[in-house]
Amino acid sequence: MAKLNSANMEILIVDDQIANRCDLEKILKNIGFIHIDQAPDAEKAIHKMETSLYNIVFLDWNMPGRSGYNLLQQCRKERRYDNTAFIIVSSESGNRYIIEALKAGATAYIIKPAVEDTLKKQMERVFSWIDQRNADTSQQNARMS
Repeated sequence: MAKLNSANMEILIVDDQIANRCDLEKILKNIGFIHIDQAPDAEKAIHKMETSLYNIVFLDWNMPGRSGYNLLQQCRKERRYDNTAFIIVSSESGNRYIIEALKAGATAYIIKPAVEDTLKKQMERVFSWIDQRNADTSQQNARMS
């Protein structure tokens, strides 16, 4: 993986199915993540995101109430989430969903059920994305000083 350390990452998993949240958390722990929170819906996720800044947020596309896709759209409008990686984890496997998610600002798209090998590969890409975003932010801050 990139320079980042998975043990220091703050993770939020948002999915209305507890089994999906627990399965994903187990895989993430197997690959070295420690700080993992869960939320069963978008509203509880928003509350958690207002009090903690997560490095990576996993969103289920289909949830009762507000979808993960809608939450992604909302978050990408807010500067505080510029360096947060959003990963859609969905059973929707059509290209249309993947393209829409990426256009809306998703960092990655994983088709359920998530498997450890796929997740490891995606996390390498996500770490590179976070690393680049942090470098860009540092450069911008240096120019403003």
